[in-house]
Amino acid sequence: MSIQTDSRRLKALTLSLSISAAMAATAVQAAPNDQQTIEALRAQLQQMQQRLDRLEQQQASAQTTSSGNTAASNSGSNGTSAKDSGSRQTAASANSDNSGASALSMAEQNKATLDEMQQVEFSGMVEFGYSYQDWSESSKDKAGDLDFNKLVLAIDGEHDDFLYSMEYRFYNGYNFLKKGWLGYKVDDENTVKAGLVQTPFGNMPYGYLGWYGNLPYLAGFNDNQNAGVLWERDAGPWNTSLAFFKSDNLGDDNQHYGANAIGSSEQGNSEENQLAARAAYTFGHGTDYTTEVNASVKGGQLYNNNTNDSGSNWSAALGVSGSYGNWLAMAQATTYKYDAENAPESETQISDNVVQVGAFNFNYLIPAEAEMYTASLGYSMDVDWGPVENIYFYNDFSYINPRGDYSPYNGGFGDVDNPMFNDIGLKLTAGPYYLWADIASNKNGLGYFGSGDANKWNTQFITTFGFNF
Repeated sequence: MSIQTDSRRLKALTLSLSISAAMAATAVQAAPNDQQTIEALRAQLQQMQQRLDRLEQQQASAQTTSSGNTAASNSGSNGTSAKDSGSRQTAASANSDNSGASALSMAEQNKATLDEMQQVEFSGMVEFGYSYQDWSESSKDKAGDLDFNKLVLAIDGEHDDFLYSMEYRFYNGYNFLKKGWLGYKVDDENTVKAGLVQTPFGNMPYGYLGWYGNLPYLAGFNDNQNAGVLWERDAGPWNTSLAFFKSDNLGDDNQHYGANAIGSSEQGNSEENQLAARAAYTFGHGTDYTTEVNASVKGGQLYNNNTNDSGSNWSAALGVSGSYGNWLAMAQATTYKYDAENAPESETQISDNVVQVGAFNFNYLIPAEAEMYTASLGYSMDVDWGPVENIYFYNDFSYINPRGDYSPYNGGFGDVDNPMFNDIGLKLTAGPYYLWADIASNKNGLGYFGSGDANKWNTQFITTFGFNF
């Protein structure tokens, strides 16, 4: 600001102050009893006096600075020209503009981040369970057991045409990644996923309707996850999938969700370099009464860590799945064979008629070659029972017909009746809370249930309760 400009402002303010003082005096004479008017005018005079004092100080400071700059210029010092001052003002203005632009840019970035976060879904589950086993003396003596079941944390989201999904589970003493994949939506019908994805096989997504599952699930065919690349095409009534799996699961141990051959077991087999394909057609697509018919195959290398030799494995399934209003129904027939290159039975203490598979932190034995059959029925009904919103009834039955001798006990040596398993129960839903109540009965059920009575039906009552978030 120049000295002349300050001088002009000083004169103008002095004149204004004089006029205001005169107006104040006139106002006092005209309205001697109007105390509010008097106080208001006094406040205005005080404010104008303060402004006058500040201008006088600025004028004195400017005169001192001008004298110093003139002396420096006359002595050959590098003084600052008006052009330089203008440049600084221009730079300051530019910096101010840049600051505004930066703030705007940050606001846009924050908005974009918030928009992206709105496409991300975080979810989870906490679950506890009660079980009573009729074959266990300790369970009978204690009237069952109450345990922590699991904690589930999951994230699903998308960004433009990119998709991702992850689910991690914590159990009592162990934990694992159930699924975890990255995907790309090629178009409205085609999607490619890479990572730990669900195997396209049999009735999807689970192959059963209840809580516990069925024998094809326990044997590792339905509702299983493998590590590789999956292509899916969903075109109206047609649904087709093709996958390549480098490994059956991430690592050789048994800490995973779906059952697979375990490379670190005594027998030492692991499923590698697998191909899987599935095709399904839905009659009545887009209605409340649909029937899906599907066919699927899977097979590949069966590598043995003890012999360093490779065998093979293959499986195929035909399935039908229907939804008819409140009713659900499904059935499936599966055939499979593991042709392993095992070490001698005397070394492994495991029969060649079985394959050692594992899941949920323990190993068990399934027939090396067999046919499996399943049938399921469910009914879902909305209710108004206080907080209870829905009640769901279901029954899953499954049966295995081994080719050759099979026993889930004693390392697989011996022969037992064909394994069977039935799970009947209900589910109650109340907002985020749920309760499953199962009566699970098995006969020679792959050794999965912990029952050691061969050729007898063994039953356990299971109640599972938790909440989703």
